[in-house]
Amino acid sequence: MVEFNYNTEEKVITVVFTGRMDSLAVVEVIEIIQAEPVMKDWKSDDKMVFNLKEVEYIASSFIRICVSHAKQAGHGRFSIAQCQPFVKKTFKISGLDEILNIT
Repeated sequence: MVEFNYNTEEKVITVVFTGRMDSLAVVEVIEIIQAEPVMKDWKSDDKMVFNLKEVEYIASSFIRICVSHAKQAGHGRFSIAQCQPFVKKTFKISGLDEILNIT
C-alpha cells in the first residue's frame, strides 16, 4: 500500500502508493505515514515525491494528504509523479494540477 525510499545524496523522500486510495485506505495510509521514521525525520531542505504509478483511484481525503504534505515541504519541494490518466484528471478537476507539480 505504501513504501518509503530516502535518497540521502539527493535528499529526496519518495513515497510509493499502490492500489485504490479511497477513504478507507487513506485512514490506514495516514497512520503508516505518521509512524514512518523517514517521514518523522523529514528536514526542510528535503524534497518529497508521491509516486502514484500503481494508483488507480484517489478520494478527496487522499487529495488532502497531498495538499498537506505540499504545504509542509514548501514551494517547489513537493511533486506527484507517474499519475495514471484518471488520477491526473482528478487533480485537474480539483484545480490542483496548477498548484502541485504533477507528472
